[in-house]
Amino acid sequence: MSANRNNNALKVLIGILFFLLVGLGVYTYSFYQELSANKVALSEEKLMLQNELSDLLTTYNSEIESSKLMNKELREARSRIQNLLMRLENATTSQTTIQNYRRELSILRNERDVLRKKTDSLLLANALLVSQKSTVEAAFDQSVVQLDSLQSQNNTLKDDLAKGSQLTVSKFNSAGVILRRSGKRLPNDRASRIDKIEICYTVNENEFGRPGSHDFYIQVIDPRNNVMGERISLSFGENILIYSAYQQIDYQNEEVVSCVLINPPIDEFLPGIYRVNLFENDRLLSNDVLELE
Repeated sequence: MSANRNNNALKVLIGILFFLLVGLGVYTYSFYQELSANKVALSEEKLMLQNELSDLLTTYNSEIESSKLMNKELREARSRIQNLLMRLENATTSQTTIQNYRRELSILRNERDVLRKKTDSLLLANALLVSQKSTVEAAFDQSVVQLDSLQSQNNTLKDDLAKGSQLTVSKFNSAGVILRRSGKRLPNDRASRIDKIEICYTVNENEFGRPGSHDFYIQVIDPRNNVMGERISLSFGENILIYSAYQQIDYQNEEVVSCVLINPPIDEFLPGIYRVNLFENDRLLSNDVLELE
């Protein structure tokens, strides 16, 4: 009797183990199928990102070949896309990685839109100057007998000279930074980790520009549409500018690089989109978009 009970118990135990093994096999197979499906989806998403970056790179290549306007800025933007594409090709495929690269692609597209607007504006201004030059040259042939026409040409040239003497900026960019005790600044895009926002720009060389002191105003607008920093209002005739920081630059017709740090509004920065504008007095020189996680 004791032997029969032991045999029955052993049979029951073997049956239970068999069902457990079958269940484990079914679960393992389902998990493997799901993992394979996720891996395929991530690979397809990575390929889509690579194709979008390649298309954006092709656009920059075409514009660099067809236009000499803003050639330096276009080449720098193209270099950033090439770097991102190279990092993406070598990156480990994961959901977090894909999201990060998708975010970087969005920032590059925004930068592309800004550069396109600047290029269109420069093309329009260049076409206008060419048209004005042709008009001036045609009128100059009759200037010996037409004093009034000569005066009109002179005024037009003065206006062109005034436009050409205006200062311009390039390499305008903003980034969150962590400040080390050594003074070193480490870029970071996490709002909870950074200490300040660093904004840098280059005032371009201009032999026709007015040498001496020039007033530059930086305006930073946080994700809640509030102006950060000093928040000082300044009137320029009917225009009122609320700025975050002020810089006075001694300009001697040569390239000048300048940077400024913006403090968080209270204890830390909010995640989201920050809009950054740069003015000389009330004239908008450039703008940038910064996204903090």
